[in-house]
Amino acid sequence: MQDVRVAAMFGRDRAAALVAVGLVWLVYAFTFWTMRRACDACGVTLLLLGVGACVLLLNTTAIAAMIRHYREDRAAIYGMDLYYLDHLRDLRRKGKA
Repeated sequence: MQDVRVAAMFGRDRAAALVAVGLVWLVYAFTFWTMRRACDACGVTLLLLGVGACVLLLNTTAIAAMIRHYREDRAAIYGMDLYYLDHLRDLRRKGKA
């Protein structure tokens, strides 16, 4: 049986990772768009595109692998977080923290 809190935490982490990847893509697109004339003048447009594509590919692949790992092992990853969050909540309720 899957804990609803584990599913919620995984969903938030996955959404945050996807938003972060989207923002990286937007930053690279914006940077290329604003620098394209200067790159054309220097003759490094293809180099900039190649390096940017490599960074985007590696970053996106790393985030996809992280999400896949979190999905496969979410009970252990989030279970420990929830254990300590529950323990801290109990201590606060008892006035010891």
